[in-house]
Amino acid sequence: MAEVKAFRGVRYSWESMHGEEASQVVAPPYDVIDEAMLEELYQRHPQNVVRLDLNRRQASDSPENNRYTRARRYMFDWLAQGVMIVEPEPAIYVHVQEFEDEAGQVYRRQGFMALVRLADYEERVVLPHERTLKGPKADRLELMKATDANLSQIFFLYDDEEGDVDRPLYGAIEGEAAALDIRTEDGIRHQLWAVRDEAVQQAVQAGLKERPLLIADGHHRYETALAYREFRRQVAEEPDGDAPYEYVMGFLVNMHDPGLQVFPTHRVVHSVAGFDGEKLRAQLEEAGVYRVEELSRGLLDDLDALRERLEAAGGEYPSFVVGMVGGSLLLVQYVGGVDSPVFDEETPEEVRRLDVAVLHEAIFDRMLGIDRAAQEAKSNLGYVKGWAEARAALDEPGHQMVVFMNATPVEQVNRVCLSGGKMPQKSTFFYPKVLSGLVINLL
Repeated sequence: MAEVKAFRGVRYSWESMHGEEASQVVAPPYDVIDEAMLEELYQRHPQNVVRLDLNRRQASDSPENNRYTRARRYMFDWLAQGVMIVEPEPAIYVHVQEFEDEAGQVYRRQGFMALVRLADYEERVVLPHERTLKGPKADRLELMKATDANLSQIFFLYDDEEGDVDRPLYGAIEGEAAALDIRTEDGIRHQLWAVRDEAVQQAVQAGLKERPLLIADGHHRYETALAYREFRRQVAEEPDGDAPYEYVMGFLVNMHDPGLQVFPTHRVVHSVAGFDGEKLRAQLEEAGVYRVEELSRGLLDDLDALRERLEAAGGEYPSFVVGMVGGSLLLVQYVGGVDSPVFDEETPEEVRRLDVAVLHEAIFDRMLGIDRAAQEAKSNLGYVKGWAEARAALDEPGHQMVVFMNATPVEQVNRVCLSGGKMPQKSTFFYPKVLSGLVINLL
């Protein structure tokens, strides 16, 4: 099953930084950075990791000088200057994040960074749960080829209810001061320890060797790492099963960790030709597999009550709240069976039990005409994370409908993975994201 090992990470020289400087050089993952945030990160610090992970395009870009070649040049310049250093010996990096949810509840999520041997999905060692897009993978592959590095981690989950992996690893940092302890502008505290004890490392390896890993976040980056591995194998002078490119840097969390939180991702419908909210409502009511209840639009001013109403409904059946722009607010519950013709024939039973599958296959595709290709291209769909952002989306010009979602439970994600099925995109939002710039792995 899973094979993990310690590694000599590349990291910033935290010891030589002053005050809050360490918090100024890290960045969110590339896929949540928009143009405004990119500019802000560039201005925040001259050695912010975004110059490596998402170097901005320039009008003068050429094959010899572009965002990918600049990323490589920055990384090796910073190593030469001592801004970054290579760890003197292999380590497993424990990473703890403290954060609050929208209701103010405080959580503490603990995980660790290590190398994971790459495996094709067919081997059933690494299990995906979401579909991917071609565009991000092409971009990430060019960056990997230029830098020969994992600049950020794949977020994996493992099933360790007994604590075989967690006990020795997290016991090793008890009473030890963190090598890095920062708080980012979003209020999240990030701590990092380097565990160099070989006995502890071997215990982690042994604890995981009979377990598969589930990709929580980073499907595009994992599939890019597979493509990079094939590229390196093709140009290698001779096979080397233990070469650096046979591994990828991961952030691994026990799926039973009480701090592991999955938040919902809400859907915004726009630009659908001939969209008619009342027609959609009639279709839902006439289909015979939905229970449709009109809610007071006053609930849009009490999002806690709306969330509680949806969570209670989700405990009975796959459910979501459909808000028509300027129209009805509907609680929709799918009360049909898993054998209903509203699903594609190849959709596995475990996927059919999900509210996102009902929404994407039965409603977006069959009722609104947003087929899988349009969903992947985001031609008519947008995604927002928070409840307040989803509520605000109802007032934005050009939007037609907002669908408020429940979070997908981790155990449900695990069942889908084990079934071999895949969910629609943006089915899960594991919060918080893991920062880029904590540790880099050279290949």
